[in-house]
Amino acid sequence: MTEIGEVLVTADLHFSPSDFMWSRDGKNLIALGTASCVALNAASGERRWDASWSDKGAVALTPDATTIAFAGGGREPIEEYEPPLDCSELPLGMRGPCEKHNRDNAGWHVVGYKTLPNTLGALSGETGSTLWKRSDLTEQVGSLRYSPDGTLLLGTSQEHTLLFDAATGNQRSELPPASVSLTAFSGDSQRLVTADSTSLTLIDTSSGTTRWVTSLSGTRRLTFTDNDSALLVATERQALVLRPDDGSVVASAELQNPLPNDDPLMFSPDGKHLVGVGPSSVALWDVADGSRRFETPAEGSVHIRFNPVLPEIAITSGTGVKTVNARRGTTVWEQATGPVSGLAFSPDGMRLALCETTGIVHVHSMNPTSVSHRVCDGPVAKVALTSGPDPLAVAVSHVPGAETSVFHADTGDLVLTKPQPGVIAALALSRDGRHFATGGSDGEARLFTTLTGDKVWQVAHQGPLNALAFLASGDGDVITAAGDKTTRRLDRGTGDERWRLVHPNAVTLLATSPDGRFVATACTDLSTRIVDAGTGEKAFSIAHDGKIRVIAFSPTSSMLAAGGEDGEVLIIDAPSGTVVGKSVHTRGVTAAAFSHDGKLLATAAKDHAVNLLDVSTDPPHLTSTRTVTRTITRLAFHPAEPQLALVCDEPGPMVMITDAAEGTELSELAHPDVVNDLAYSPDGDLLATACEDTLVRVYRGRRGT
Repeated sequence: MTEIGEVLVTADLHFSPSDFMWSRDGKNLIALGTASCVALNAASGERRWDASWSDKGAVALTPDATTIAFAGGGREPIEEYEPPLDCSELPLGMRGPCEKHNRDNAGWHVVGYKTLPNTLGALSGETGSTLWKRSDLTEQVGSLRYSPDGTLLLGTSQEHTLLFDAATGNQRSELPPASVSLTAFSGDSQRLVTADSTSLTLIDTSSGTTRWVTSLSGTRRLTFTDNDSALLVATERQALVLRPDDGSVVASAELQNPLPNDDPLMFSPDGKHLVGVGPSSVALWDVADGSRRFETPAEGSVHIRFNPVLPEIAITSGTGVKTVNARRGTTVWEQATGPVSGLAFSPDGMRLALCETTGIVHVHSMNPTSVSHRVCDGPVAKVALTSGPDPLAVAVSHVPGAETSVFHADTGDLVLTKPQPGVIAALALSRDGRHFATGGSDGEARLFTTLTGDKVWQVAHQGPLNALAFLASGDGDVITAAGDKTTRRLDRGTGDERWRLVHPNAVTLLATSPDGRFVATACTDLSTRIVDAGTGEKAFSIAHDGKIRVIAFSPTSSMLAAGGEDGEVLIIDAPSGTVVGKSVHTRGVTAAAFSHDGKLLATAAKDHAVNLLDVSTDPPHLTSTRTVTRTITRLAFHPAEPQLALVCDEPGPMVMITDAAEGTELSELAHPDVVNDLAYSPDGDLLATACEDTLVRVYRGRRGT
């Protein structure tokens, strides 16, 4: 595993590029100068090829870096050299005028200009060989841009904007004049929007005809959304959403702060955010409501790139380079550098290439510790893992209308997504990994087949579904806990209700014993109940002095830990309902977990203390207390080893892995945002975290072994 920011490759271009990007397969880096181009092997830094042309001008790369376009022309100065006079032999009175003549007239002088042919050509990004070249243009092309599909080449001169066939160089059409810096192709390359000082124009690229013109002044940046359903426009004070069919404004938001003038602007790839560079900072705005999400310091010459996979932004400035979380602006990594002329993320987002103005290229690792990751459609609330030769991860986001995602835990490759209404609050994965169940604000419990996403059944409740779990025994039925005051056992095959237990108030938490004999529930009447899993009959009820926050069975099913806001975790003998011990904190309890052998119980609370109790003795006794600087929000023991994972609260959210017996820290897994959940695979090979930054990260489950 590489450390984040670790330099993987260093190479010297011997020039400062004007553009810099990766090939589509991530194997090459392409660097463009005004009259040269170099392709580097991204793994070794060796030059694969280089090309140059004498007529300096504009250059452009296709989005996949397979083709390079170049343009040149204009006038080249003709210079003559006049040698200086030898003033040393002249009389003293004449030396002054002689030396003045040398200062004024000796050396190189422009005596005229030679007209260069106006050229336009293309090179292969694979070999550097010339694909085509033409020298019959009537004007010099000053700017070039490829369409997203690489089939069209947009060239702009002082008088005209021209569309060329990218494969042959043949002119397709002549368009209304526009600044090439204010143009945007649709994703399918069928439409082109140009902007001038007073209006926007949409052009059909296949015919060159104008589809519509709409009045709009002060356009600073424009782009199509990913699915071409909308055109996004930023002015100094507004973010606008336009209908591409007719140019009408369908939504607008006043920016809380005006965009800085004449500085770089960039929309995020999904079109939801806008990044602007000010005199001393970089700020990100939400396009939907115009709110400024964050601002981070940056001075001097600033370059910005969005990570194509992770929700991160790379920013270079006069002080160095840093990557920041695109949701909150928290710094993920930073490093001092010399002045930078270009930067680019690899297509998989795992490497960041920087080119200094001296021409030195560094390729940095952006994937420090995780085995894999997956970006979800919102902040991730819950995560679960299977075991086996092809382990799967299941994750849900806690935003309205979010999706459940299933992906290969060892690669991050997506298997399927299942959109669901409401906010998903509960997730459970069957022990055999064949099914997963979800529940949430719409009150529906749903069971799905993991590999296909087929919905097996759906059962309605009369209130929000707060928790659910699979039974370990029998057919692995599903137990639900809901705001309608009920706990139910649902047949895994049909969803039929086997039993229902009604509580006095809403049921907020539940746990099932590993042997399948018991179900434990937490109710807002401040009571924990132990229920017979076979019949649904209440066996015992245990009262608390505060709201219950955690309940957990021991691996042997003999004990239940239940604790809450009163600062006490009660250790309950499950068969008898007797309280046999306590873990006492001075503030509300946040987490509790038993070790894999059932001998240890770890508890954490808002008092920043982590208690470790030996529960194999009668009565259980406290063996150690560890005080940390932050609140611990989650605890999880490794399924097979004496390792304990602790999730720390802000600031600086992270997962700490400790040796439970020795109390020593084995590793830290830093996160850019709050960690909402974590889960080990049943075999302990993998550990997954659910983060507020929309990422599920999967790590090796065993540390320091």
